[in-house]
Amino acid sequence: MSHDPLPTRFDPAAIEAKWQSEWRRHEAFRAPASPGPHRFSMILPPPNVTGVLTIGHMLGNTVMDVQARWHRMRGDATLWVPAVDHAGVSTQMAVRKALSKEGVRLETLPTEEIRGRIEAWKSEREAHIRRQLEAGGFSLDWTRYRYTMDPAAVRATREVFVRLFREGLVYRGERIVNWDPKLRTALSDLEVVHREVSDEMVTIRYQWADGPPGGISVATVRPETIFGDVAVAVHPDDERHAASVGRSVRVPLTDRTVPVIADPRVETGFGTGAVKVTPRHDPLDFQIFRAHEGELQLLPSILDLDGRLASDLVLPAYRGLDREKARTAVTTALAEAGCVEKREPYRHSVGFSERSDARIEPLLSMQWFVRMAELAPWAVRAVEDGTIGLHPERWKRTYFHWMESLEDWCISRQVVWGHPIPVYYCDACGSVTAEIDVPEKCAKCGATGLRPDPDVLDTWFTSWLWPFASLGWPEATSDLAQYYPTNLLVTGRDIVFFWVARMIMSGGRFTEKPPFSDVVFTGLLRDELGRKISKHLGNSPDPIEVIRERGADALRFALVHPNPVDQDGPFTPSTLDGGRNFLTKLWNVVRFVHGHLAEGAELPAKAPESAANGPVEHRWILTRWRRMQTDVDRALAAFETTEAASALYQFLWHDFADVYLEWVRGTLAGDRGEAAASEARRVLTFVTERSLRALHPFVPHVTEELWHAIPHSGELLALAPWPSPEEAHTDPEAELVVETVMEAVRTLRHLRSEHQVPLTHVPMAFARPTGPEAARLLTENAEVVRRLAKLAGFTLLGADSPVPPGTRAMVRPSGEYYLEVPESAPASDTLLREQARLEALLRKTRERLADSGFRSHAPPAVVAETEEKARELTERLSKIAGQLGPAGAAATTETGG
Repeated sequence: MSHDPLPTRFDPAAIEAKWQSEWRRHEAFRAPASPGPHRFSMILPPPNVTGVLTIGHMLGNTVMDVQARWHRMRGDATLWVPAVDHAGVSTQMAVRKALSKEGVRLETLPTEEIRGRIEAWKSEREAHIRRQLEAGGFSLDWTRYRYTMDPAAVRATREVFVRLFREGLVYRGERIVNWDPKLRTALSDLEVVHREVSDEMVTIRYQWADGPPGGISVATVRPETIFGDVAVAVHPDDERHAASVGRSVRVPLTDRTVPVIADPRVETGFGTGAVKVTPRHDPLDFQIFRAHEGELQLLPSILDLDGRLASDLVLPAYRGLDREKARTAVTTALAEAGCVEKREPYRHSVGFSERSDARIEPLLSMQWFVRMAELAPWAVRAVEDGTIGLHPERWKRTYFHWMESLEDWCISRQVVWGHPIPVYYCDACGSVTAEIDVPEKCAKCGATGLRPDPDVLDTWFTSWLWPFASLGWPEATSDLAQYYPTNLLVTGRDIVFFWVARMIMSGGRFTEKPPFSDVVFTGLLRDELGRKISKHLGNSPDPIEVIRERGADALRFALVHPNPVDQDGPFTPSTLDGGRNFLTKLWNVVRFVHGHLAEGAELPAKAPESAANGPVEHRWILTRWRRMQTDVDRALAAFETTEAASALYQFLWHDFADVYLEWVRGTLAGDRGEAAASEARRVLTFVTERSLRALHPFVPHVTEELWHAIPHSGELLALAPWPSPEEAHTDPEAELVVETVMEAVRTLRHLRSEHQVPLTHVPMAFARPTGPEAARLLTENAEVVRRLAKLAGFTLLGADSPVPPGTRAMVRPSGEYYLEVPESAPASDTLLREQARLEALLRKTRERLADSGFRSHAPPAVVAETEEKARELTERLSKIAGQLGPAGAAATTETGG
């Protein structure tokens, strides 16, 4: 215990730097190599080195750190593995943007220089991300730091690719992919954002090629792709077009003819119900083509990799035009040819590259894919049978929906930055091989100079291995043996499938174990405009700047309370006020406690025995502490971070500070003698120290500082044992007593505030208890009510006693309360509002009693209880009406009272 008085105000910057240094010096967060039977492990979802952490990252990291610190204090060997992600496409795009500001075009640089530039960018962002994580006070084990392109990650990534290749689960083929024409690469679905846009729907007449004049009308928003049409499709049940199926039409602006086919994928409600089929540039069209592959011809692509029209199929006048310009030009030409029947606005969802903001071009492209169908069943069973829990459980539906509609995963990217695909081509004999180590010659014919595949792997191909790859897999490391499977994953809900489901698949495939036992999904933080806070939008302040201004603990607490962490919520400058106010309250509470502890005071090993039968206030606060500790334990075990924070907040702010400290203030000052003061100090020390332990996972810096200022045991609060609710007894009678007393105090304080009684005035107060038990409790504690409500006196009235003159009243379950109000004080509508509240309750109660279904189906005891409630409300309204005079009586008569 420190004997120096705590400063009036706490300085977060100094405190946080001090304790972060101490934690590092003690290696407080280094997990033991041999953890024993009780251990807890998790990975930090590796943040991308595209930029720096956002406030959204800090939310997830805080939830994780609460769990890590809680388990560590419970005695579990705790490993939390930090890492960063190379983020192939997005990092290359970030460097591309930075270079363009310098007037340098990345594509013009040699490959090695591109890699060097990206490596320099990565190193700078990596260092800043670590500073952000350390500033947040997150208890990561930096001795186990990993990077998704470090040598061990390279080995694991290549090992998995080669295994899947040899098992036939990785293949190269033509599929429709999300093509970014600006970056000239395929993208994963996660890298595509959808926005509502206004396009023009053009209805085009395709003339019959096999008969009399006429034709079929086709609606499209992509007239520029008409040169790649291979068919016109209609729904087989669409009677409007039944006679057209099997006929041929001429593709406008060309001399080609194509058939009219029937396919159930066509939406009859879209346009005319007839659609053009361009399989190389639309996912649905490609599916239709595959179903009719024997009767349709697959034409070459009419777009190049930059999104420009480029093919011998395209009329020369349009070759080289980008998609937008070509759309306008082709539509004009169709109109001039008399083929356009209608043009109208059309609102629909379109994909855009999250990296470059280019409009995604669906493109049939030769890419590498993973067959997902064989990997999915294990991942479905693991969640179905509870091996892996998803929290909140509502995300199971989303998870299963994704797993039911799996497509093969495109894992190749046409960029420089990333893991090279470990495939090698022998031009001498035509063999294709996948190898973990770079081969020197062809295993089939012995030729040298093998040609490596030019593409790199999707970043997620390494990320899906991370729970076990981060622990050393495929090597049989000690960490892999001791800490895998991990216990918990905390991540955003937006990557349920793209990361979470794939990790479960890979865990089952390569380790035959679930990668984690529980997944917690956090909500999204939104800015003042309601937009998701993200790196892409650039609408997040740098967490380091927020921490410098307000402190890490204030930020951490504001992120988990009061908005539930699993729901979307706002993050604005005012969001931090609640966290800072709570910490200020905590600081002042412990300053008060510290000021009343004698030099050499010791920490009680458990709740003071004398309190078990002692003053009611001690029994009450120990009961409330036990209840709070139980609630925190239950909430943390269920991953309900906000509920745990709320239990601590309510206890420390309201029970401990507002009630208990005010109650024992006089006792601590010696009003009841030294023995009573000594007992109060022991209870005070116990509750304060145990509460700081329970609060530590949420706000580690300030609790560490305050813990060292009071009696404690051990070098660091971060390593102190977690408190057990069993250390204190439960006393329901004490709770009843204090609740009755505090209801009286709160009511009288409310009357003082409502009637604007000056603080300089010390009024009298009176109470008419509702029954003998309330009368006993108020009589025994009248002095406490007087002192806490700052009264000149507090007198109990008999059932027939008249209303004291010059008072204002309020009715509560424990009785009627009257406060003396000076004549100069303004009149109040308190009684009228109380009257309105009770009248509303009485109306609802009578409506329930008038319901024949309620009386016939509800248990007799419930009906009787409801009737008693109606009688009680009527009686309370009658008393209020008497206090209000004729106007009040009239109002009560109107309600049937």
